[in-house]
Amino acid sequence: MRRLLRFSAFLLVPALSAVTPLIAIPAITATAGATGWEAYALGLAIGSAACTLVELGWPLTGPQRVAAELPGHRWVTLISSVRTRLLALIVLAPLAMGLAGVLTWNVSADYVATAVLMALASTTTGLSGNWYFIGVGRPLRILTADALPKAVLIVAASMAVLAGAPLEVVPAGYLLAATISPIASLLLARHERESVARFTLADDLRVIRLQRSAMGARSISALYIALPVTLVALFAPAALATFAAAERLMRMALTILQAVPNMLQNWLGSAISPAERRHRVLRSIALNSAIGLASGLAFTLVTPWASNLLFSGTVEVEWQLAALAGVVLALVCVSRATGSLALVRYGWVNAITASALAAAIVGVPMICLLAAIAGAAGAFVGEILAEVTAISVQVGALVVAMDRDRRPFDGGRHRAR
Repeated sequence: MRRLLRFSAFLLVPALSAVTPLIAIPAITATAGATGWEAYALGLAIGSAACTLVELGWPLTGPQRVAAELPGHRWVTLISSVRTRLLALIVLAPLAMGLAGVLTWNVSADYVATAVLMALASTTTGLSGNWYFIGVGRPLRILTADALPKAVLIVAASMAVLAGAPLEVVPAGYLLAATISPIASLLLARHERESVARFTLADDLRVIRLQRSAMGARSISALYIALPVTLVALFAPAALATFAAAERLMRMALTILQAVPNMLQNWLGSAISPAERRHRVLRSIALNSAIGLASGLAFTLVTPWASNLLFSGTVEVEWQLAALAGVVLALVCVSRATGSLALVRYGWVNAITASALAAAIVGVPMICLLAAIAGAAGAFVGEILAEVTAISVQVGALVVAMDRDRRPFDGGRHRAR
């Protein structure tokens, strides 16, 4: 019962985070049609890619790190992460906004402001402290700091748009929620503080350098995870509305499924012996793979009906396209287990970076080429090739990591933390 309640808590937060954007989609398509949706989706995609850079890899390495730290050290880690991510935001937000404006101008000059503001809002979500509460095993605090404020603001913004307000109100609501989230996270975690944490700019730059491996993995993966919508806009603009619709629904489903690896972070981080680590890692991979397969099948069946309802009949996702997106969904569930859970537990973050680089080398040109040839379906095939490449590299590295972890003497270079 205790585990069921714990899983319910981890599931509730991403489920609410996934459902909230669904509320905005009908308001956007009903008032601005497919063109407004394309502008909104472009801003969201570009901002999401910039967000992965702003995060500096903290969601990758942070949860298991704070799970092993004492309360006072956790607080210092959280403060350090916020400071360094603010520096990244200052640099990256203007770039994301500029790119969104330029690309959207080619789609519709009427909705440039919507795309630019959505790019800023999506980039700012990189400041979220959600990973911290995942690591310390307190998922319900994410509800207070992030999910509930976002839900309230997006519902209010969507209602305002339906009542006649300009479309920019929706990304403005997202931006306000993204700003509230890190502030609320610090307030909720302040009881962990044991002394005044003092930092300098030199300290921040040193931490950024220490995060470069995790940041590299997240940054490279953004090329084939967060940017496909942008690539389709460049190489197959006629397929943008349909691809963006299927991609958005898939990413929302993955947001809900993130509950599974989130729940396992603290459990994996507390494994001490090599045998226990191996057992928990393999169980995590099996669980995520099974859930991914079932979810991919369900996505294929539900999406054609859901897309017609959510996009007000302006965009239709056929079952063939939904099936391809379902395959991507299942593969992402597997890669989350082999990479963000297993390899991070063994301290092999560089292997995740290598897998992301290999996937980007395969995926980016394939997405561009196949999208130009076969539209939205081709882009999803490119994503499938990218995910298969990433998983192949991760599994190879994981086999080596497990083997070295069982050896009593290996020079200490690749031992689990």
